Amino acid sequence: MNLKIKIVGWILCALVGVSSYAQRDYQPIPDLLPKDSLESKEDAYRPFEFNLTVKNMHLWRGYRVTDEAMTAANVYYISKNGKFEAGLWGGVGFAGNYTEFDYYMSYSHKNWTFAIWDINNYTDFPDAQIFNYDRRETSHFIDVTVTYAFENFPLQTSWSTIVQGRDTYVTSSGNLRNAFTNYVEASYVVASGSDWDLSLYVGAAFSFESETNFYGDRPGFNNYGATYSKTVKLFDRYTLPVSATAMWNNLQEYGALQVAVKLF
Repeated sequence: MNLKIKIVGWILCALVGVSSYAQRDYQPIPDLLPKDSLESKEDAYRPFEFNLTVKNMHLWRGYRVTDEAMTAANVYYISKNGKFEAGLWGGVGFAGNYTEFDYYMSYSHKNWTFAIWDINNYTDFPDAQIFNYDRRETSHFIDVTVTYAFENFPLQTSWSTIVQGRDTYVTSSGNLRNAFTNYVEASYVVASGSDWDLSLYVGAAFSFESETNFYGDRPGFNNYGATYSKTVKLFDRYTLPVSATAMWNNLQEYGALQVAVKLF
């Protein structure tokens, strides 16, 4: 328990350190949408949308979810005020060795965002039933996240907890219990321009129930690195958001580089 408390303390100290490091005034990205009339804004609102992203591999919270090139599709509903969103997210590897199908919803208010994801990566569960949530058999896990974005400098923090599903451990008496694994992350934009930015991030995983958690066999910092994002212009008319993420995981003893292109 002392080690777990120390990890939480390290995270809080890191956040305070990053906050004190922010010496320059941070100006949020201005609203680039044209100031149209109320009628044109209402006509532009589309409650349902979808997009497609291509990646050379898929990284998530320090995990190399798949090392093969993959596509990620997102179909969602968004409210007119932009605060509520609910959708379906699916990923598939080019070689067919990775498959995922998730449900999610989120709500944003001021600087806070609350999100619930039902994550169903059934790559290693060929016989899994889509609506089976028994922790002994399921391919699902339900993740709840609270995110806070600071106003005066580009620091964002989040706390995620897996509340149900295949996040388990075996007790000394041989019983299977939920570990309720926590993942805490902070990211900070260290440099930015009109169409690019560079951010650093650090994340740690731990459980108050057991030493073993969803992200490794012990608590610790399992995800840290940098992400460079920019907009690529094509034919002076189209733009493509692209990003490159370098990730290190000292608990799993590996690193990786992910490149992602959002096609639309």
